[in-house]
Amino acid sequence: MTTKLQRAHRAPKTGRRRLTVRSRLTLVAAVAIAALLGLVVVNAVPDWAQQTALRNDSATGRLGGEASLPLFTGAQKERKLTAAYLAHPTAKSRAALEKQRAATDAGLKSFRRLSGTELHTEERHRWEYVEAVYSHLNTLPAVRKKVNTRTGSTDAATDYYTTLITKMIRFYQALSAMEDPDLTLETRPLVGLFYASDALSQQDMLITQARAAGHMTSAHRTDFAEAYGTGKVMYERWIAPYLPRTEKALYDKITTSRDWKALQAAQRSVITPPADEAGNPQIGERSALARWDASYGKISGQIAKLNLQRTQGLLAHGFERADEVRNRALLQVATSLTATLAIAALIIWLTRSISARLRHLRTQTEDGAQRLPAVVTRLRQGEAVNPEAEFPSPDVQDEFGHVQEALADAQRRTVGLAAEQAADRRGLNAFVAATTDRTLGQIGRSLDLMQKAMTRPDAGPLLDDLIATDGAIAASRRHQENLSALTSSSQQSPYNQPKALLDLVNDAAVETGEPKRVRNEVDLHFHIAPQHVSGVLQVVAALLDNGLRFSNDYVTVHSRAVVNGAALEVEDAGGGMSQPDLDSANRELSQPGQATFEDMAARRGRLGHFVVAQLAARHHLSVELRRSAYGGVTAVVMIDNRASASAPTAQPLPAEAPRTPQPEPLAREDAPLPRRSTSAPQTAVGDQAVPRRRASTETAQPAPVQPGGGLPERTDADAPPLPRRAAGEHVHPALRDAAPAPAAPSPSAADAADVADAWSGYQTATHQATQHLTHQSTDQEEGTP
Repeated sequence: MTTKLQRAHRAPKTGRRRLTVRSRLTLVAAVAIAALLGLVVVNAVPDWAQQTALRNDSATGRLGGEASLPLFTGAQKERKLTAAYLAHPTAKSRAALEKQRAATDAGLKSFRRLSGTELHTEERHRWEYVEAVYSHLNTLPAVRKKVNTRTGSTDAATDYYTTLITKMIRFYQALSAMEDPDLTLETRPLVGLFYASDALSQQDMLITQARAAGHMTSAHRTDFAEAYGTGKVMYERWIAPYLPRTEKALYDKITTSRDWKALQAAQRSVITPPADEAGNPQIGERSALARWDASYGKISGQIAKLNLQRTQGLLAHGFERADEVRNRALLQVATSLTATLAIAALIIWLTRSISARLRHLRTQTEDGAQRLPAVVTRLRQGEAVNPEAEFPSPDVQDEFGHVQEALADAQRRTVGLAAEQAADRRGLNAFVAATTDRTLGQIGRSLDLMQKAMTRPDAGPLLDDLIATDGAIAASRRHQENLSALTSSSQQSPYNQPKALLDLVNDAAVETGEPKRVRNEVDLHFHIAPQHVSGVLQVVAALLDNGLRFSNDYVTVHSRAVVNGAALEVEDAGGGMSQPDLDSANRELSQPGQATFEDMAARRGRLGHFVVAQLAARHHLSVELRRSAYGGVTAVVMIDNRASASAPTAQPLPAEAPRTPQPEPLAREDAPLPRRSTSAPQTAVGDQAVPRRRASTETAQPAPVQPGGGLPERTDADAPPLPRRAAGEHVHPALRDAAPAPAAPSPSAADAADVADAWSGYQTATHQATQHLTHQSTDQEEGTP
């Protein structure tokens, strides 16, 4: 089972750069706004061009068209008087002609000024027709000169004026082709009126010429009939159907007047003239022709007035239509721009809103990623956690809110699974702790029974076997203590007095089973607090055992004072470790909370580094492995001042019973092992106390380290007397109801000598048994205590 959270696998980065969501939204907004602006331009440009064309047409018609009306009527009158003068040249006709020429020149001057000078270049619409009129007027002086000298024909002179009038009508017709269907229909009757009025003017000119000549030639009569037909067609097809209502009323008034009827009677009489007595056709009926001049004067004036009114109305409508188109274009542009701005603001708001929600979602994800490990750590430490309070649901329930809710739900589910795993782990720890406590209690009871058996007077033949069995059981006890350390179960310390660092190293050397291979060169007066003695001793024993397993030589222990406490250097002369192995071991030693059951299983049950890391974290220690200068490994144990205590007050030792001479122990090359008194402190585990091998404190002065290696004969002078335990004082709460082991009988003073004699042999046998078991072990790895 594991509670380790795996980090999400990140997709590898590729060389292709992707647009962010914000960039994509910005791109969409830019494209949408550009499309709207393009649509505005596409719709507004034609309307603006149309209003510009209408305005230019109207401006050209106002200055060019209205200005040409005096020239148009003047040319008609000058043509009539020119024909009369050439038909019957008299002083009176010449004076009338000169007077009309002056009026025509005034109209020409006005036309040139208004259409040329005051009309701006950009307003000169259909200007090629105006230039055609200008070009034709350039020959007017030559024509007049020929008329004055009567060197040209009458028809040539009158045709010049007719051509001039026709070019002016074509100019009006070109102006009528406006960029608007309604205005184009309005210009149709205007063009018809100009053609109809000129047709009537030609008829008047032919009648006046015939009167002056006394007769009308057949060619002139044909021209008269054609002019009559042109006028009739224009009135019936171009003018009457398309005149506006007000102008149509004026037109009906003209065509129903007595003068109009008189003109029609004269026209019919000219087309079908009566014959004289000789049979020659007359100009027309005299009575009808007599009313021509008066009727023509009235009708021509009325038609000229209708032409002017139609022209002014058309130009006014042109400017109005241009304003309407311009206003429509401006309104369309304003509306489109407003809509574009509104859409742009909406897109910007949407982009910022989505970006803000994405940032909020990212913040929630990052915050969850930071808080989730902390929550899991709290669960592993046994703290109760409410997933709903740690990862609440979002307030907004939109699409992003749904994503946030799904994320929070996933985080809550993760916390729930982690809580279940933490509960399982705590349950397993409790189960292992209870089982370990019971096992340690049974081991302690077995050791007590064996100790009693070994102190019996008749235990001589079985003493060697009992000592070997005692060593094996002691190794099992240390194994169980390691397992107890991994379960994070707290053990009550069997010590109630501080312990000197020198004595602690001695005791740890005895725990290894090979104390003679340990050189205790500790010379620092440093005491460990009672609640930390057992843990520090177990760490040092594990490091000593580790060094002894991987070295055939001595393991040396040095001490050194540091700023924050004390340091022990456990140095072996083994084969050493590679740098990667050292780094891996130091990581395991520095991270006690990171080890999982999977990690331990991967190490095939070899728990040395994990046990040392757990104990170091509990007792204010730090352990680091380094390469030794001699090829082996040096383990540096930093003991913080928080694990230290002041030296206890020295107390007198109880008097020992007199001893009998001791037989020599088994042959040994090294110094004898330190003696262990019968009042050695015991570890309260399980149902019985577990005795630990301790160095004796026989004198009040610290003993020097022996030159040949091994433990010093005497311990720290400041060491307190060995502790004593009351029966059942340190029994685990879960096992207190178990039946206590029978108390061992206290040895009498007479048996003390026998016990002392047997103890030396017991230590030697234990040393040999431990060496034998160590060489048989096949599962050897650094870090295994």
